Formats: sequence, C-alpha cells, structure tokens
Amino acid sequence: MTGDDKPMSKQPPEKDAKWRFFWKIGERPPEVKDEFPQTIPEDVPEWESHMNAWGNHMINACFLAAEMAAIGMGLEKNTFTSRMTGGPHLLAPTASDLLKYEIGTAFASFHYDLNFITIHGKSRYPGLYLWTRDKKKLPVSIPEGCLLL
Repeated sequence: MTGDDKPMSKQPPEKDAKWRFFWKIGERPPEVKDEFPQTIPEDVPEWESHMNAWGNHMINACFLAAEMAAIGMGLEKNTFTSRMTGGPHLLAPTASDLLKYEIGTAFASFHYDLNFITIHGKSRYPGLYLWTRDKKKLPVSIPEGCLLL
C-alpha cells in the first residue's frame, strides 16, 4: 500500500498504544478449556453488568445478521448461527491514555479480523479505517445508534 492508502501504523505493527479489556460473552461448551481471565479495570464496580449487557446486545445483533445473510443466500436460517453457538465470543473495549501520547498516535495498528463477523461500536474519536479488496483506504463513520458489522 502506498500514499494515502498506507496505514498510519508501522508495518509490521509495533505494540499498540492502548489497553484492551477482554470480556467473554455467552456460554461455552463444558469440554472447552477457557482459561482467559475476565479483565476488570480498577474502580469500575459496574463493569461486569455493563459488559454482559452490551456484549449480549452485540452478539444478538451478529446472530440476527447471520440469520439474515443465510436467508438472503437461500440457505437454512441457522446455517451460520449453528456454528456460532458456543463460540469464543469476546467483547474487547479499548482504553487509551490521551495524555501519554502525541496527537496522531495510532492506538490500534493495522490488523485483520479473522472472525466470521466482527462488530464495532461508534468511537468517540476519528481514525477508524477499512481497506477494500483493491487496497484502497476508506474512513469509517458509524452513525449514532448504529453498529458496524
């Protein structure tokens, strides 16, 4: 990628200038060893209830979109969701220390999401981009009250 289509972050990516608070969402099969600890930031007593509520809303949106995609492709409604059930769904809110880094710092490096569906909420700050298959960089603007899948 060159010119305006090149990512802001260095390639290969360096360590991101952000914190991630991974939160497991949904039931997992009992035979699955799931040893990732739930991460709870200090001084946020309502963290668990907020993460569970928001995470379940997001998973429900993904399941609905997967059902709609299956129906639209002429497949059985549960073609995708039957494979998503019990999956390792993670809510991964991001925090950034804006006093620690200079303006223009990339808080999340260029990366690929390898999931069947990735869902993203609206950010309070600009800088979310996607790249088309022909490697053209496009800014992402998520309208208020909407999610990007």
